[in-house]
Parts: sequence; C-alpha cells; structure tokens
Amino acid sequence: MKRNLRSRIVATLLFITGTFFLGGGCDSVIYDDMLDCPQGVYLKFYTMTPCDADSLYPANIKNLNVFVFDENDRFVAEYTEENVALSSDYEMLIPIYPHGSYSFTAWAGIDSHYTLQNLQQGVTTKDDLLLQLKQASGRAENLKGTALYAGTSETVFLPDPESVLGAYYEHTAIRLTQYTNQIEVIVEGMQHPEDFSVEISLRNGDYAVKGNILLNGQSLQYPPEYSYGDSTLTAQFTTLKLETGYDDWLTLRGKEDKVLYHEDMLGTLLLQNPDVNLSCDHDFVIRFKVKENNDTYVVTEVWVNDWLIHTYDTEIHSDY
Repeated sequence: MKRNLRSRIVATLLFITGTFFLGGGCDSVIYDDMLDCPQGVYLKFYTMTPCDADSLYPANIKNLNVFVFDENDRFVAEYTEENVALSSDYEMLIPIYPHGSYSFTAWAGIDSHYTLQNLQQGVTTKDDLLLQLKQASGRAENLKGTALYAGTSETVFLPDPESVLGAYYEHTAIRLTQYTNQIEVIVEGMQHPEDFSVEISLRNGDYAVKGNILLNGQSLQYPPEYSYGDSTLTAQFTTLKLETGYDDWLTLRGKEDKVLYHEDMLGTLLLQNPDVNLSCDHDFVIRFKVKENNDTYVVTEVWVNDWLIHTYDTEIHSDY
C-alpha cells in the first residue's frame, strides 16, 4: 500500500515537473497558457423533412464544405471533408480560436458542376454569393446522378479558455435540405414522338452562402435526356431547388417547333396536386396526353404524379 502511494506521488511530481519545463499546458496544474488550449465544435449532419418521422443519413452525401461565421455573420474559415459516410455517430471537428460565438453553414455535393466563389475573411456574409451552376449560352450543366444539400446551424458559444481552465469542445447539428430534384415528363398519343421536345427553364442557378436562391441570377434551361416509345416521349431532368417566384416554365413543343403547352411549372402544375409538398418531395412525373386535331396536336390532359391536374376541350385548343 505504501509502495503504491509512493509511486503515485512520484508520478505526479514527474508530470508537474515535465509540464513546467514544457511551458505549461491545458492539462497541467499551471494555467499560465490557457489561451493556447484547443477549442472547437463537433458537427453532426442529418436530413429530416416535415414528412419524415426521424433523422436520415443519405448515402449520396459524399463530401462536405463547412463555412464558419462569427457573431456578426462574417466569414471566418472553410473546412472540407471527403469520403463522408453519414451516420448517427459521424461528427466533423471544426477547430476554433479565439473564443466567441460562431455559426456554421454546410453544403454537401459541391463538385465540378458549380463555380465556387472565394470568400473573404471578415468581409463575406451569409447573404453573399457562394456558388453558381455552370452554364453555356443559358443551358445548364447536366446534373444527372448528382445531389446537392445545404443547411445552417444554430449559434454556438465557446468560452474563454481561462474561464474553463482548459480545452473545451461544443456539439451541434446541421439539418441538411436536399436541393436536387428529378422530373420526368412523359408525352403520350403522337405518331412521331421524335417530333416533340420538352423544355424546363428555371431561375435557380445562383445561391447565397446560407442557401437561398439569389433573385438576380440568369434563367437556365435544363438539359433533358430523351427516350422514345411507339407513341410516347419521355424526357428526364435533374434540376436544382424548386421554389415559387423564380420564373419556372415548362414548355412542350411539337412539329416545326410549334408550342403546344407553356405554363408556370410549379404554380399551375406541381402545386395543383394536393399530395405534392416541395419540402418533402423531390421526384415528379408530369404526364401529357395529346391528340391530333386539325393537322396538329393539342394537349387533352395533364397529370402530376398520377393526379389529373387539367383536362382540355380539343376544340378550344385547336388554334393554340
């Protein structure tokens, strides 16, 4: 018993002596250098729409860009993580110095399809431009097979290291919202489906750091991927965030580029389906039924996710 007590005393003295010669430290009994003690925030990431019962950890989230902001919402630093596999146990450590209040904006899925702005430390705010979807002559990059998410944290306070006498780490979580959507447009009822085309144009290619669409962005036409059946055309699109008020148009054209349908895609189509919730749903099927009338084709029915949205009198639309 005495030997064990003597060993503990010697070990303690050696630790104090070694710490003294190393200039102190966060775990020492000498607190001269507390300002050098490490601090940071552990971030968790998850998704959860209003329609989900619990947190989800999408497998298609593979990378993370985290932007740190101070109490005045000024940019402090950026941290990135590759080969991410989200789970309830996954955390990303953001080291922070000095102490104070901080918040975080996270993006997942930023890749070569986007132009990323260089943020200026102490100048850039969350309302400033962060990324733009690349385009050429108004035609957006093809986003097939990609996913984009964004989210922000609550403000976290890290205390003065001297007040807590050592290292200090806080924990918070960021709920990520999916921005990418898959839209399938099916046109049925024509003899030569290759004569038809579908256009989706949206003003949703420019985003602020905090994730909102910037109003002054250019309207972009998203590229379709076509497939054809005996009397059917299918056009598949991958678009960014769907939100009303950003010039969202869906156009159906027939032979010789004749416009058969041109309407607000969200207001007159998607949101007319009572089961569609843009905060929850990211996969949509829009189905047009057309009929030949007076040497042309007219739209007779429009469906969204198997819900009949519109029917048309072909006589009324014969001169469309």
